[in-house]
Order: sequence, then C-alpha cells, then structure tokens
Amino acid sequence: MKEGKRRIYSGPILILGINQLIETVAFGIPYSYFPLYALSLGASVALIGLFTSSFMLMSMILSPILGGYSDRFGRKRLIIIGLIGDVIFGALTGFVPSWEWLLLVRAINGAMTAAAVVPAEALLIDLAPEDRVGEAVGFVMACGRIGRNIGPLFGGTIQWFSLYRLGLSEINSYRVPYLVDAGLAAVSTLLIAFGIKEDRAEPEKRMEEKKEGGHAKIPSVYKILLLCAFVTGIGEGFHRPIIALFFNDVFGAEPIEIGLIMTLTGFISLPASWIAGKASDRFGRKPVIALGGIPSRISGAIIPLSPSLNLASIFYSVRGFMWSVYGVGLRALRADLAPHEIRGRLFGLYRTFFDAGDILGPVMASWLYDFYRFESFKIGAFTAPGYGVPFYINSIMGLVTLSILLIFVKEPPGYD
Repeated sequence: MKEGKRRIYSGPILILGINQLIETVAFGIPYSYFPLYALSLGASVALIGLFTSSFMLMSMILSPILGGYSDRFGRKRLIIIGLIGDVIFGALTGFVPSWEWLLLVRAINGAMTAAAVVPAEALLIDLAPEDRVGEAVGFVMACGRIGRNIGPLFGGTIQWFSLYRLGLSEINSYRVPYLVDAGLAAVSTLLIAFGIKEDRAEPEKRMEEKKEGGHAKIPSVYKILLLCAFVTGIGEGFHRPIIALFFNDVFGAEPIEIGLIMTLTGFISLPASWIAGKASDRFGRKPVIALGGIPSRISGAIIPLSPSLNLASIFYSVRGFMWSVYGVGLRALRADLAPHEIRGRLFGLYRTFFDAGDILGPVMASWLYDFYRFESFKIGAFTAPGYGVPFYINSIMGLVTLSILLIFVKEPPGYD
C-alpha cells in the first residue's frame, strides 16, 4: 500500500496532476474577459457562443481518433504534440487581427487540446497502481478543479494589470493573457517531455493484444457509460448559462455575489474528488457513483425551490460537492471497463459523448429558462416556479440514467 501511495504522490502521476493544474489554469484564463475580446475584434453578441462551440466541436469530433492514435503510437508523443499546438495557437489567439481569425484559431486550438487531454487521461490509468486507480483519478481531478477556480481570476488580474499598470490599449490588454497561456502550455510540455517515461514497447504491446483478441469492439456495458457521459455533459452544461441569471432574476444577486458563490462552491468541492477516489478504490465505483449522483441531482432540483439566496447557495454548493463525488466514481469505472488495448480510443469516444452533451446542455437550458421563466405550475397545493424547469428536467434525466447504470453495469470484482 505504501508503494502504491508513493507512486501516486510522486513521479509521473504527480506530474500529470501538475500538468492538469497548469492546463486548467491556462484554459480558464480568458473566462473573465473573452466575450469582450471577441467584441473588440468585431464579433456581434450573437456570435459569442460560436467561439466556444467551435472549440468544443473540434474536440468532440477528434477525441476518439486521437485516442486511437495514442493506442497505436504512444500517449506521451501525442500529449507533447498537443501541448506544442497549445503553445502555438494559444499565442496566435493573442495576435489575431479579426474575429474570423479568432474563430479559426479557436477551432484548431480545440483539436490541439483534445490531442493533449485524451491521451493524458489514458496515460494516468496506464501508470496508476491497480489498487489506487480511483485515488489517482481523484487527485488529478482535484488539481483540475483548483485550476478552473483560479484561472479566471488569474486571467482577469493579468488583463487588469496590462490595462491599468502597463498602460496598454484595451484590445492589447486582452491579448497579453494569451501569451501567458502559451507560456504555461510550454511549461507543461517540458514537464511531460522530461518528467514522464513511457515504455517504447507499450504501444506495440497494445497492438499485439488487439491482434490476439481480433478486432476490438466496444464492450456492450461501455455503451451505457457513453449514455452516462452524454447526460453528464448535459448536466455540466445545463447550469453554466442559467445559474447566474437565476440568482439575479429571483434574488437580485449582484455579479460579485454570484462570483463569490461560484468560487466558494468550487473550493468546497475540492476535497470531494480526492476523498471519493480513495473511497471508490476501497468500496467500489458504483456505491460512490450512487452516493454522489443521487444527492447532486436532487439538490439541483431543489435550487429553484429555495426561498432565499442563502438556501439556494447552500443547495448549489451541496450539488457541486456531490457532483464531484459522482464524477470521480464514473471516471474510475470508465477506466475499469475499458480494455487496455483500446483504452485511448474508448476514452476519446467517452469525451466525444460528454462534449456533445456539454454543447447541447447550455442551448437546452437557456431556451427552457427563457420560455418558462415567467410561468408557474400548480401541483395540488404546491406551486412550482417555471424558471426551475431546466433544473427539474436536468435532475430527472440524470436520475433515470443513473438508475440504468446502477442496474445494468457490473463493475469488476476486487474491492475490499
């Protein structure tokens, strides 16, 4: 056990965690100002969503292909190619002359990010001790959550400093953080290149296993996980565009209050990933998935029923904490059920389904919220506000899918 722990918190897995931290900080840098940058380049408000969609769409399309390449040619090689692409196209994002070029660069950057992320997820499972896979997944996910929480603040600070301290023009102040983004990707490239060793014979072993087993098909049980990935992606995307609107419309919360709620929720959820990973190694993936999935979906449905901002914030935080628990269990189960010889391809396919849901979720949620926001529904003596419709639908979809997983997916034996 001590050897397993040592291998998680030092060496390659620690480097993958640091890489995840750096990459998510870099990814979150433009969150606080990107729409303003696009507008300053001539884009209209109606086009803002297209920049995110183009990034996600390229990642969605290419993830299974790139995952398959990592099975054939090695994880490390593809990660480095993706990170070098992040350096180049991250920097180019800060130099584009117009919104059309920004859109093109964002799309290519989505492909580069997929090349770095999907093989890294598979490499983590390759390197983790078999009895500590959940803990390793939880550790790296926790690193990612730290990055996502501090990235927007980091980017906003750089932009503010460039504008008010360096005296740059407004549009150039938006460009500077992308150069920092590229620098962070360069640091990640060096960490992976010199800090992780991948057995050169490993891709050949995977191909040999594939040949011996014939044409490797997607396991039937994995198809249920792909459904879960899609619904999880919808759940991830559902809350993002409407939660700020909800807090403002219903409780009159100011942006600074909403930002504080989101940041605190993010940090409260940090230990959940690590704790859930350890628990899934000991007690099994499905108990952890149920423990996190059921309360997170129920809490999500209660948020719009809350009578005050404080109560809504509490349920929002509970939902975030339990959602982290659910996510770790699901990812660890995904690792258990993916055959070694096609792990990269299956992880890429999982990413595709997740991204598809993450693209669809915000569109569905925004439309439902706008359509029903001023309605109400009487159920006996109870009145349900219409602005809660996207919350209710998201929770019902999640609970149904979770039930299918718990009933039909059998996890491998071997937990204490």
